Amino acid sequence: MVSPSGDGEPTMRIAHFLQPIVTSIEGPVFELPSSCFSSLPHTFEPKNWPLKLEFHGCTSPQEDWKIWVGKMASLHESTWKKAGIYEAILNSTYSIQRHNDLVLGLAEKWCPETKSFIFSWGEATVTLEDMIIFGYSVFGSSVLSPLERGELTKTEEKMEHTRKEISSYRKESRI
Repeated sequence: MVSPSGDGEPTMRIAHFLQPIVTSIEGPVFELPSSCFSSLPHTFEPKNWPLKLEFHGCTSPQEDWKIWVGKMASLHESTWKKAGIYEAILNSTYSIQRHNDLVLGLAEKWCPETKSFIFSWGEATVTLEDMIIFGYSVFGSSVLSPLERGELTKTEEKMEHTRKEISSYRKESRI
């Protein structure tokens, strides 16, 4: 594993993989529900589809944010790492470009009955292994759930206090 920031030494981690449970291709063939086959055209021309979607969400990070994170990282890196938020803060400075046609094309292949994507070459889904590889919680805890450890709670309180100080300083400087 290599740090997203590129600094530091690569580290070795043990990979854990799930064992396949199918041992043979013999047996009954699973029939996909007919509702899984989209009524949308089979040609990939999203502009001609009847769907019209709007994506609402976070915009690209502001330049001021990137500068602030750069300054604060040198001061608070160890605290952020202890709190488990260092990578998340650094990642918040990156801009990820969304390709709307690709998102729509993938959404077209989703089958809610099987909770999988149905492609012409076969079926695919997100597995627990995928969740682990990408670092998501497989225990169902939301990232918004309250902190459990006392030290993390204290760190959160300090950060919230600092945020309020900065906010009040900005208000005073505008006057």
